[in-house]
Amino acid sequence: MKRLALLALALPTVLVAQGLRISGVTTVQFIELRPLITDSIDETLVPGTGESRTVAGGVPAICPASSAFCQFERSDNRVSAAPVLQDLTVAGWGWVEGLSFRGDVRARTQLGGNAGFLYPRGDDHFQVLDAYAQLDREAWRGRLGRQWVTGGLGAYAFDGADALWRPNGFSLEGWAGRALVAGLNEPYTSAELAAVDNIPPQQNGYVFGGRARYRPDALTAAALTYQRVLVADRSGLYSERAALDASTRRFGAAFDLGLIYDFATGYWNEARLRVGTGDGRSLGYSIEARHSRPFFELWTIWGAFSPVGFDEARATVDWRPRASHFSYSLRGADRKYAETNTGIDLRTNGWRAGGDVRWQGEGALSASGSYDVDIGSGAANTDVRTGFGWIASSDLSFRADLMMTQNIYEFRIGTGRIYGASFDGAVRVTPDVRLVMDAGLYQHTLTNGAPGPDWTQRRGSVRVEWMLGRDPGMGGKAP
Repeated sequence: MKRLALLALALPTVLVAQGLRISGVTTVQFIELRPLITDSIDETLVPGTGESRTVAGGVPAICPASSAFCQFERSDNRVSAAPVLQDLTVAGWGWVEGLSFRGDVRARTQLGGNAGFLYPRGDDHFQVLDAYAQLDREAWRGRLGRQWVTGGLGAYAFDGADALWRPNGFSLEGWAGRALVAGLNEPYTSAELAAVDNIPPQQNGYVFGGRARYRPDALTAAALTYQRVLVADRSGLYSERAALDASTRRFGAAFDLGLIYDFATGYWNEARLRVGTGDGRSLGYSIEARHSRPFFELWTIWGAFSPVGFDEARATVDWRPRASHFSYSLRGADRKYAETNTGIDLRTNGWRAGGDVRWQGEGALSASGSYDVDIGSGAANTDVRTGFGWIASSDLSFRADLMMTQNIYEFRIGTGRIYGASFDGAVRVTPDVRLVMDAGLYQHTLTNGAPGPDWTQRRGSVRVEWMLGRDPGMGGKAP
């Protein structure tokens, strides 16, 4: 199957294209972590009674009545992995006016590693992200192959056909084909999904969707999207949703509306209205009212737990004094969670606040600092960051950052802090080759009896971005 996909990727380009561009990103990473393992201890050494107890360090333990031992999870010895990714994009066009081809593929492997640690999806060595032919005319456009649809419902990939008709001020689009799992880009019956879910779907899904757009002028636009994912034998649904997105710029202000409705459950997954100032002002603001409720497709059991949503009010203020090197931003939000109806008295409100200051020098230097706090139902989080950057040109840049994140566990009292430092830089080696490097050190500490794994680690990566062939936007017709 993968050989056929690779052949389908290459043949149209060779047979059709007069213009050809190949670009790629080669990435080598180094990642450390301490995986969780299950351990046990003699039941007599764990204080308390009953099945639910706590071992040293505040870690929860299960002590079955039928066993003389208690089981708990702890961090194992540090392991490392060096995943390698090769992303490749092929674009071809020519011969027939408006006919083009595009393909994005990804190859994966892993260098070394220890203790048998396999980086997630490290054994999935080849993947076709998209591969489609497109015929573009003034009034319409058609696509055939593996492709993406993005919009108010998010990003969805599928294998099939997409058609777009665009009369003056309007556009109507429809698509249909075999659905791929959002965020995974694999069929519903794939081994990748089964590996991470205890009850994976038993059949593939087929997607049918449509979208209508209206743009009466340069300041106003609206889009209505509907999408349905059917079980392969048409015995049920995986999802059925609709979204409305609209925006306009009037009276010196910007208005944005976003709505997402789930027909299968009868819930509004998202309802958002934002009003703010336009760009270019020294003093800007925005206010937003939002309702949010988690969305789960019907094949997964998580939707059966009826997750609750929240209502939130947000506000931001940005100040950029004229003739000053500094700019400032303040933000805050207050939210209220819906009742869980579990019989447990839980906190039903939360809030967040933060701000940042930025400095841009006369030359290549810049600096920034930020502080954010988030108080919620399950935990509290504080995040502090500071850093500086040097951008000599588009061909040479460097940045260094320091950060500290604190988590206070509300349900299991304790405090966790992560202290980190990161560095990244980029240099253009040739007009068609760019080298990007980054490294980070992160120290995790647990205090006040906080449970949990130790996430202390080092990370780094080297990325080479390269391109072969001319850019179709520079004297050629874009695919």
